[in-house]
Amino acid sequence: MSAKKQTTAQSKLIGEHPKSGLFFDWFECEDTPATANKKHRKLTNKGISSDTLVEHLSQWVIKHHATEARIARIERKKQILAKHGFAQYMEGKVPFPIKSATTQKGNLGEIILAEYLTETSGLEILVYKLRYNPNVEQSMKGDDLLLFEKQNIQNRVIMGEAKFRSTKNKKALDDIVQSLSNKNLPISLTFVSDRLEEMGDELLANEIDDLITNLHAQKTPVTYVGFYHSESSAYQTIEKHLNSNNKNLVIVSYGEDNPAKLIKSSFDKALKMVME
Repeated sequence: MSAKKQTTAQSKLIGEHPKSGLFFDWFECEDTPATANKKHRKLTNKGISSDTLVEHLSQWVIKHHATEARIARIERKKQILAKHGFAQYMEGKVPFPIKSATTQKGNLGEIILAEYLTETSGLEILVYKLRYNPNVEQSMKGDDLLLFEKQNIQNRVIMGEAKFRSTKNKKALDDIVQSLSNKNLPISLTFVSDRLEEMGDELLANEIDDLITNLHAQKTPVTYVGFYHSESSAYQTIEKHLNSNNKNLVIVSYGEDNPAKLIKSSFDKALKMVME
């Protein structure tokens, strides 16, 4: 009888890698040996087809940038303006960064991390922050990602930070580690609370307000997750240089050949889906 596989330090913090679905098909997962100062989950591409991947990612781009109501309004305008140059009229008004490659790279990293952690941890995104960006060509300030246990808000929070680099480097890793120091608490909770109140969920908004107090009183634990998206050898930078005294920090790395192409293709496809 084989010995039961031990739960890794990474899985204790963010959950097991999915055993089915897109992330199972997309990623080969390795939780590298953990130390007191290094918890690293290495993701590599199993060989999923580019078309399949872009199809999924483009749908996530739309989901994270626009409510169903906003997409419905665009569809209504499309019908009205179909004979009057819809694309020309709507240029710059759809909720996707259509010019800034830098913003696309940052946003897709946040989106991938959000969807991945939702699946592994069981926690939820209560507010899709990219939907509220007043300037789609620039990245939003505040926490990249916050996930909550909706049925028990005070139980646990995940705070995420995503970085993309075409060529791996230590500084990007250092920036993630600094941002996710255990001395840093989420700074976007008031934003989340305000959006929930606007959506009519005052009870949940009040829970978030109470959470702010509990976090400062260290009554609610925070799990910190950094996502490092770069070239195929990105994991080497994490393994060599990750050194954090935050015991609740996990760095998730994803390396692939030509990562910038995947990002551009995903946003191009999302824009095409909305505009055509």
